[in-house]
Amino acid sequence: MDRPAATVFCDFDGTVTSVDTFDLVVDAVAPQRWAELKRQLFGFEINLREGMARLAEILSPQDLEAMVQRMQGIEPRAGFLPFLDALEAAGLPFVLVSGGLVPLVEVVLGPHRQRLHQLVAADVRPHASGGLDFHCPFSSEEELVAKAAVMERYGCGRSIVIGDSITDLRMAEAADLVFARAPLCDWLEQRGIAHHRWEDFGDVSAVLRAEGLLPAAAA
Repeated sequence: MDRPAATVFCDFDGTVTSVDTFDLVVDAVAPQRWAELKRQLFGFEINLREGMARLAEILSPQDLEAMVQRMQGIEPRAGFLPFLDALEAAGLPFVLVSGGLVPLVEVVLGPHRQRLHQLVAADVRPHASGGLDFHCPFSSEEELVAKAAVMERYGCGRSIVIGDSITDLRMAEAADLVFARAPLCDWLEQRGIAHHRWEDFGDVSAVLRAEGLLPAAAA
């Protein structure tokens, strides 16, 4: 089998989905505590691993059930499935890597899972304290889901990153080609990291065609 020219690593919340679904469902069950955690995370006062550990402590299994239920009916962003079609036709693997939780991602992408080269997010288990325990084999001291480590494990050819927020920052710093929406693009600009701003997956496809990674569009 030919070696892929590139591997696509794509965030889920606010990227595959048109809204930040993780923010949406956590805010529905723990609005005040989540607002404070989010303020600390976006202010870089605590890191992602610390933030997710604190969140796990305040959520119950019943909260998780409510969050999964709230995800029902949410569809992938328009253009996502045709984007997968184009990647498959070009032989480019697609790795879904989320800083969120596997059960939430699977509500939306479960029907399409066989089309993903890998799906990486945090697993959830009940904790003896009555809260939850989040676990991911790709953890680091800084991140519960260390997306750059996922890139090292599954990358082949050029690394392409598509994301929108704080969980995508480290993998964007390590990527060959980055597509970013706000607020990720603002942090990348502050750090002098080259990236393409995107609104939909058609924008991503256009750049990949220009880079020779997807075939030219039919006339």
